[in-house]
Amino acid sequence: MRKIIDRITAFLTSSLMVVMVLAACWQVFTRFVLNAPSTVTEEFLRYSLVWLTMLGAAYTYGLKKHLAIVYVARKMPEKIQRYLDFVVEAIIIVFILSVLLFGGTQTYRSAMGQVSSALNMPMQYLYLSVVVAGVLFIFYAFIHIFENIHKIKQAGIHPKS
Repeated sequence: MRKIIDRITAFLTSSLMVVMVLAACWQVFTRFVLNAPSTVTEEFLRYSLVWLTMLGAAYTYGLKKHLAIVYVARKMPEKIQRYLDFVVEAIIIVFILSVLLFGGTQTYRSAMGQVSSALNMPMQYLYLSVVVAGVLFIFYAFIHIFENIHKIKQAGIHPKS
């Protein structure tokens, strides 16, 4: 399941990046060559950047390639490191549930009925990116927890040792 989600997310972010580069080139061409800048591409790029950021952040977190401060944690014994990983993942889950899922859902609901000016796109589609990213973050957080449990069992680290 993880490989499928990883591939879909990687494909979506990569494809979106290619489309954004092409749209930016079109924007430059229409602005400087045709002297008639495209209004649609500017808004499309703005909203696409939000989606790219949210999906990319979740994907990066899933791969554990995100920015992390691990200097102090790596100085601790392996047993403490593993349990510290649980604490960090729990904090992340609480944050994601409260900010991205709860807050994103509230924002999504409040945007209903609003339409973007140039694209005439319902604004809730923009805010849906926060909810989708929240679901992906939760998915990856649980995977990290299960991987950590597996590492603990492999290493033979038990709470009373």
